[in-house]
Amino acid sequence: MVQLLAVGPGAGDKNRECSATGFLINAAGYILTNAHVVEEARHCLAGSAEGKIVAKFARSDSQAEAVSCDLVGTDEAHDLAVLKLERPPAGEGGAKFAALDARDVGEGTQVAVTGHSASTWRPTTERGRVIRRAALALDESSAEETEALILNIPLQRGASGSPVYLPSGAVIGVVSRQNPSRPAETAAVPTRYGVELLNRLGVRWHRLGP
Repeated sequence: MVQLLAVGPGAGDKNRECSATGFLINAAGYILTNAHVVEEARHCLAGSAEGKIVAKFARSDSQAEAVSCDLVGTDEAHDLAVLKLERPPAGEGGAKFAALDARDVGEGTQVAVTGHSASTWRPTTERGRVIRRAALALDESSAEETEALILNIPLQRGASGSPVYLPSGAVIGVVSRQNPSRPAETAAVPTRYGVELLNRLGVRWHRLGP
């Protein structure tokens, strides 16, 4: 898990930060998150040439590493984006990366969501289940609808881009946004759309098990 921060000069020469979540999908430092996270970061940075998106992740109980990211590609219709760390995670073995599961999951599937809520650099985990599948417009600039998993987990600020995963640890979705019609629910993008984007970009990813 990584916390994504948009950092750059703001009013009065002070840094401005926007917070969201992403997660590593391979040891080379590729990150999956939301397209709207990237767009909101650009808005926070107000076109500043000095601005950048930084990924921050824990290295130990008392230390965190922060590394700048480059945008690799986006899929706005499915609210997905791929970033790449400017350098791979440091330390022996680097940081842990997620295994992806592109299979469909049914209603009632037990899941967990881990993200960086309320701008905290330590992630928190919420548990719930998939309560239904729905067609939603995830791109606010378009009326095009796409399939989404609806979770009975309220979305917390900063949790956009968090992985939705099974008890096995396999990621089956990416948190996108609060369900507009029911604020106590969260809409997530099924992992298969992330896999399709990664394949188009030629980015290696991992599945859990054989």
